[in-house]
Amino acid sequence: EKYEDFVNVHGVLLAGSGLPVELHRKLFEKLGAENFDGGSYFQVEPVEEGGLRRLILSADSLGKDSDVFLVDHAWTFRLSDAYKQLKDIPGLVERMASLMSVDTDDEDDAVELLSVEDIVEEEFNNGDGIHSVRWLEIEDREIDDAALVSLDLPTKFPHLLALSLRGNKLRSSESVLKVVNRFKSIKALWLNHNPIVDNRDNLLENAILESCPELEIYNSRFTSKYSTWALGFCGGLYDMDNPGGGSLAGDDQLQGITSLDLSNRCIHSLIINQAFSPSIFPVLSYLNLRGNPLDENSTEQLVKHLRGFINLSDLEV
Repeated sequence: EKYEDFVNVHGVLLAGSGLPVELHRKLFEKLGAENFDGGSYFQVEPVEEGGLRRLILSADSLGKDSDVFLVDHAWTFRLSDAYKQLKDIPGLVERMASLMSVDTDDEDDAVELLSVEDIVEEEFNNGDGIHSVRWLEIEDREIDDAALVSLDLPTKFPHLLALSLRGNKLRSSESVLKVVNRFKSIKALWLNHNPIVDNRDNLLENAILESCPELEIYNSRFTSKYSTWALGFCGGLYDMDNPGGGSLAGDDQLQGITSLDLSNRCIHSLIINQAFSPSIFPVLSYLNLRGNPLDENSTEQLVKHLRGFINLSDLEV
């Protein structure tokens, strides 16, 4: 990739990040070389009291806007998967304990598996009341129908946009509907890998779609109501940390998306309410449409529409 191509594709993101223009080329070079050279300029040292650490400049000097540094993730995880990863990944506990100044030899500090109730309570307490939590994932926790109802999620989180209950033991349509149909603003619902879905209960799906007027994603598939929110999710824009919400058609963040993987989303029409349009995704360069029926658009319509994406250079169908 040439530097000019890098700027053309990522120009909106670069501008939005606030990175000075004079550092754009240096960022391009470091990304290409995977140059994590921060250790030559900074070091972490312990603070005398409290077991804390601080970042200090170890280089002789570092002028303003003179350099840019790449920082890798120490550990990315979903709350429901954290305990299993700590147990299964060699050295992860020790590495995290070292970073956080935690003594792993102290039995009182041993990691314990959070109960479902603990997870829900923690999400509720970490927010600023019932209006703050917009995304909730409770996956692979062996939740059955009675447990789901008893959690009373709609009362605790009435403004949820996304709820994932993957990999549990939900079997009753009545119990699931009793909970789900109280979320009037929900945009994404994942019930994958539950007995109720494995049994292909189409009546449940139809009832959920009818009771949730804004639902755009159901069990990883797009509904006929999908809009820029679902597309933003597939573009990596919306997640637990940035759930989005509201009217997103003019959201500047969407205009920075360069890659969209829409494969196997059960999309019947790509031309719907102008959600997928060049004006909303002006710098889109990669698009994957594999595994979708697209039976509500003719080939001519699709070709004409895709030609409007002037930066699109990689298309999979």
